[in-house]
Amino acid sequence: MVNAAFIQQLKQSNISKDGTKTGKRVQELWKGATADSKAAVCELAGSAKATVYRIFKTGGISAKLAIALAQVLGVNPRYLTGEADEPGVYSEADAADFLSRLGYEKLLAEQEKAVRRATREAARLKKEAEAAAAQEPDAEEKPVVKEAPVGEIVTNEDILILLQALEVRAKAGNPDARQLLGQIKILLLGN
Repeated sequence: MVNAAFIQQLKQSNISKDGTKTGKRVQELWKGATADSKAAVCELAGSAKATVYRIFKTGGISAKLAIALAQVLGVNPRYLTGEADEPGVYSEADAADFLSRLGYEKLLAEQEKAVRRATREAARLKKEAEAAAAQEPDAEEKPVVKEAPVGEIVTNEDILILLQALEVRAKAGNPDARQLLGQIKILLLGN
């Protein structure tokens, strides 16, 4: 899809092959267009609605408006200039051929390079994001809970010492220790 920055670089001189057909066709398409479509055409072409209305009267259309109108309203740009008798449908290939015949080969080549660069950059960013996601642990994975040895290996005195050490760390301001101590108390008290 041709963007507004590209269209802004096109000339504003008249390219109509048949002014009567151009004026009539643009008027018909414009009257049938929605308000959003009309706004999109004006935004793409960087023109006011008055410029479009001028086409009705003069029959002159610029490459800027021909491409913007064709793209938004879905017609072949040659239909708007009076070269084609059927509206057809808008396609990037037709638009590129149309602009090429008007002498915009260099601008089209620059646009193609920019599109390729953007595509490569998007692919690179996607790869980096996938690699970063693969390295991060899955948020849904639950941490493996180590089971504490019980019975003969850990005595009641050992458990009391561990609990007192946890309480000291919690009082020292360690948030993890504070949370763990709270959980242990809840488990022990049965609340």
